[in-house]
Amino acid sequence: MRSSQTLRANNLKEPGLSSQYNAGSASTCRETLLRNGHSKRIKHKALWPEYFARLGQKDSTTWHYQGYLKDTFVVWRAFYSLMLGHPIIAFIGLRHFFQSLIFRISDEKRGRYFLPIVTIITPILMLLSPFISLLAVAIAPGFLKYAMKRLVPPLFRPFKFMGWANYNVMLITMFSLHGYKQYRGGVHPSIALKHSSKLFWHQFFDEHLPSGHRATSQLAVIESGKVKGNIPQTDIVIKPIAGGAGYNLRTMKWEHELNQFRCVDIERAETEKELYSPDELRSWIAKTYDNGVIEKLEHTRKPFPISSIRILTLNLDRKSQLLSAAMLPAPEGSNSTAYFDLDTYLIDYEHSAIGTPVRLHSDGQYTGIEIPELNSIIEACLKMHDELHYHVEISWDVLLTDDGPVYLEGNVFPPGCDYKISIFKSYENFVYLRDRLCGQTSKGLRTESQSEAQQA
Repeated sequence: MRSSQTLRANNLKEPGLSSQYNAGSASTCRETLLRNGHSKRIKHKALWPEYFARLGQKDSTTWHYQGYLKDTFVVWRAFYSLMLGHPIIAFIGLRHFFQSLIFRISDEKRGRYFLPIVTIITPILMLLSPFISLLAVAIAPGFLKYAMKRLVPPLFRPFKFMGWANYNVMLITMFSLHGYKQYRGGVHPSIALKHSSKLFWHQFFDEHLPSGHRATSQLAVIESGKVKGNIPQTDIVIKPIAGGAGYNLRTMKWEHELNQFRCVDIERAETEKELYSPDELRSWIAKTYDNGVIEKLEHTRKPFPISSIRILTLNLDRKSQLLSAAMLPAPEGSNSTAYFDLDTYLIDYEHSAIGTPVRLHSDGQYTGIEIPELNSIIEACLKMHDELHYHVEISWDVLLTDDGPVYLEGNVFPPGCDYKISIFKSYENFVYLRDRLCGQTSKGLRTESQSEAQQA
């Protein structure tokens, strides 16, 4: 048996020629995609092709970039230069962000009720957010584990106190700029509630996806713990209407011989059953979900595991750009590529193939596998982001199946793509983006692609 290093080296020499990929239906699928006009060449230049590598960070499972002290200086400097140097922009943007957050975690009625309260506390947040972040991060793991009875995702382990605190400050800083852009565009904070719903993305994809691309099939809706209609006797996935990180995401496979649903997800709690009759499943859903959606379980084509391609797009001037793309394989037995985000592969744009893995522990077994439809997926995501240009960043989760690309959702809040990481590598990068989002002239850094987009 060859070592993972040898396998990875061979795959890098001959992208797309791994023995796994050339076998059986995978090869047939590739030939079909090429015959249907999918271009091997990626036409759009990625702004940050090394995005998921955290710009050279060896261990990308933590938010430790350049050392805690240096990170703290850069991040806090950016935060307070915005809050104190541009107080009106900062107030409007930060208020819009936290109002959006209230809608995102509650509902329409409570969101509107808290609008004036957010206005009152915004000046406090402008001064104290970095210190509040330190306190929140210090108590978060214990709170999740003991108070909320929720598993702390492996992505948060080992827990890095200063690293995650700084990451929160980055989020607040960048979302203040995003909020200001949305405010200027007349977008109400309640849009965060609508666009965090799986139902919104089903409808949006149905209206905007090109021929040959499709969304997941919605089979039933869960409202107030009750399933509207019958639970189909087929392989299904159950999701909350809103929420991420794979929380309460369950796959149920229909066992015809037993006339029952079987769940073997590794995320399944010890108290959860493995087998459910249709009536038992309906009862379990009533106890577990408030609002949710039941979709047909889609299967990725061989040799991909349960995985999604994540396309990251950026829109600063009403014209979307490609930030980066990556493959997120879930571990064996998992139903989620987010909750157990332990392996990540970059994309080889030149060959439209899976590139090198980011994680040090990765065996690199998927490196070199071609994705003939990748360019058309990127084109579709960019055009869809143009329709939602008031969102600065969107990450699109797409499955690669034998029947073509299947779109799961777009992530807009919290962000699915953390281009903020590269922005905060230097203060000049932040200043450039800050001024661009605020409609001001900046002498900061710009890339060739950004210049072209600005001219357009």
